Amino acid sequence: MEAKERAKKDIEKLDRMLIVFKEMDLGRKYPQVLEYAENYANDARHFFQKGDFFTAFGAANYAYGFLDAVLVIEGKKDESTTF
Repeated sequence: MEAKERAKKDIEKLDRMLIVFKEMDLGRKYPQVLEYAENYANDARHFFQKGDFFTAFGAANYAYGFLDAVLVIEGKKDESTTF
């Protein structure tokens, strides 16, 4: 898979995960985690637009890690939250 395609796929996965995270109302309990994840998501989109796909990929995955950790801590990581 090309770097551009991989970064795009991971940003889309992150966007879906942000929606689910908010729908589960986890942002209320973990507002700082949500803020970090949204900031990294914005960074990922910025780097993608600039053509820096490697950095976009990294930022998206860093954000994903924050959200995924909360899902695990909260016991909400299952097949329905596999993105």
